[in-house]
This record gives sequence, C-alpha cells and structure tokens, in this order.
Amino acid sequence: MARRLLLTSLGWFALLATPAMAAPDTSWAEAVQQGREASQAVLGRTGTETCLQGKMINALIEVSNRCDEGDGNPELCELAEANVLSGVQPLSVLDQVSSDFLKLTSAQP
Repeated sequence: MARRLLLTSLGWFALLATPAMAAPDTSWAEAVQQGREASQAVLGRTGTETCLQGKMINALIEVSNRCDEGDGNPELCELAEANVLSGVQPLSVLDQVSSDFLKLTSAQP
C-alpha cells in the first residue's frame, strides 16, 4: 500500500514538473488580424454574447502579449491592455472597443 502511494505521488510530481507544451508564438500581424476579425464579429453580432466576449478578450490578450514582447503601436497596446485588465465586458462596451480597434488598425496589415 505504501509503495503504491509512493508511486502515485511520484507520478503526480512528474506530471507537475513536466513543462507544458508552449503554444506557437503569434506574430504582431496575426494578433492584429485576430483582433480585427473579433471586432467585426462583435459589431456584426455573429455569435452568442459569451462567444463574442471570449473571442474579443482572447484577441486582446494576443495583442497585449505581443505588446509585452515590444511589438505594436502604443495606442493599440494601451487599448488592448486596458480592456484585458477590465475582464469580460458587456457587448455594449465591446462595441466601442471594437470600433476603436478597427480605427487604430485600419492602416495595418
């Protein structure tokens, strides 16, 4: 019994100590495109509220992550980071965020 407990504990420790597979890095252009697509989906209401909220927050997180790496323009980074910190927001707020995102990225790829 003690041996089984020890082996089980070691197994869990091995799982916890093993690094998780990292997701591939998203480029700045890919993060911006993801944000543009999410913004268009929010404004077009092409999904349920929770789906659109998730899509937008995920896109903003990607942009924010790229900003942390030194990519991006300061205004877009500020928009993304402020809204990531705000958490999930109602669609009425995301409408403005989406409009601002599209304006700030209109000249970008």
